[in-house]
Amino acid sequence: MKKKTSWLVVWLVLLSPHKQVVTRRLHWALVLVVLFSWSAPALALEKSGRVQMEEEAAPEVQFSLSVSDFVDNTSFRARPDNTGIVRYRYLGHLEVIPHWSPVALILDSNFFTDKERPNEFAPSEWDQAIGFLYRYQQWAGLLRYERDMPIDKSGLVQAFAEVQGLWHQDNLLIKESEFYAGLGWLFATQTYFARPDNTGRALLRYVLHAEVPLYREALWLIGDTNFFTDRESSNPVRPSELDWIVGIAVRWKTWELMAFQETDQSIDRAGLSQKYIAIQLKWNWDKKSFSPEIHSMRDGTLMSHLSR
Repeated sequence: MKKKTSWLVVWLVLLSPHKQVVTRRLHWALVLVVLFSWSAPALALEKSGRVQMEEEAAPEVQFSLSVSDFVDNTSFRARPDNTGIVRYRYLGHLEVIPHWSPVALILDSNFFTDKERPNEFAPSEWDQAIGFLYRYQQWAGLLRYERDMPIDKSGLVQAFAEVQGLWHQDNLLIKESEFYAGLGWLFATQTYFARPDNTGRALLRYVLHAEVPLYREALWLIGDTNFFTDRESSNPVRPSELDWIVGIAVRWKTWELMAFQETDQSIDRAGLSQKYIAIQLKWNWDKKSFSPEIHSMRDGTLMSHLSR
């Protein structure tokens, strides 16, 4: 089960017996984030939420809670090993931007429940993610680590580290619309697969996301496409999986109610497809600074993604 809060540095140190090597790798990974934010032409209602970049100064602290009811689901799995069927999803998102730094800390904690268990409210999977985000005008670079694990029993764990470049544009063709595109490189993976049937190993991610107002600022059409490629394929840049989402959202103050459908499917061969229809309730909170901005380069807001 894909996508889609462990601390990045702690995990890498524990996984490597040579701390100097880990330090060197972290150094180059952070350099890549900056390079992507300057040069790359660049998250789906995924496990980790939805990316949102705005042209206003970002809030110092941004927090959101979401609960989703999978009202029609016969194939979307409740654990990374593709067992069980999801009934509910609980998602928490936190973004912190220090006064003294243009880099934001992003944390996500995402739970799924299994409707085949006696208690369909009890979590069966826990996805943890931590990221560091750098913004520059319409560009952003993101260094991110995610770990997906079962919590009601032992089983398969999927984990990866990724660097992403993102590009955002408001009012693209339609007034008040929001659009972003992203390119991600999964440079370290631990059984993180390239298809819904848990085959291959993911290498690249291509993302397109759009939000279009249908009625003032209250009713929105949301679309998202998320492609993965397989590093084990003869053509590692050709997509092997497509996750696509379409939804209608009603927004009022700090609340959002959304009905959406997601489909995850193999596109380079026949294989398992996972899809569902869900209703999600989301609450947002943010705290903005009343002091002058220190970093003029910080121009925009990026929320974590919603993916599998």
